Amino acid sequence: MISYKEIEQLRGQLAELEQQFWLDHVLFSIQWWILLATLLIPWVVWWRLVDKRNFKVILLYGLIIIVLINIMDHTGLQLRLWSYKYKLSPLVPILSPIDLSLLPVLYMLMYQYFRSWKAFWIAQIVGAAVFSFVGEPIFVALGIYRMLNWEHYYSYPIYIALAVLIRCFLVWLLKKSSDRLEDKRAQ
Repeated sequence: MISYKEIEQLRGQLAELEQQFWLDHVLFSIQWWILLATLLIPWVVWWRLVDKRNFKVILLYGLIIIVLINIMDHTGLQLRLWSYKYKLSPLVPILSPIDLSLLPVLYMLMYQYFRSWKAFWIAQIVGAAVFSFVGEPIFVALGIYRMLNWEHYYSYPIYIALAVLIRCFLVWLLKKSSDRLEDKRAQ
């Protein structure tokens, strides 16, 4: 029977191996620079494009996206559905430039620019196709993303559902918030 202490020791050994691999093969590689750019550039673009009047709501939408994407990414890693050979840091298991920058920024811009439900749905259908069938294969070709027990078409409905469900939640939340403000004004 294996003990928890043995698991901790193996995790320690794995962490040392991953750190050494990162230092030897990842740090300052072309993939590392691509990931760094992927982390920074979307936020610069977002800051220039974001509607400052709706800043709080758009940012809330993006933060919820970030939380859910990170949960899903961590779950996929734990279930060995995919892995990442190249990361910005060996200390972070997720693909942080995608999870914390590229996808949230793209989702926030779609949320901002496609206000009607019809336009939003169309944008999500097209966006999910680009993410799944263009973006993911590019990261696979670069050796950054490895699909172990996953296919690109599995991601497609998840990208759409994520955006639509969070928008539904925000619509509900904003309605509740405005109802409470009206109730306070009426009193």
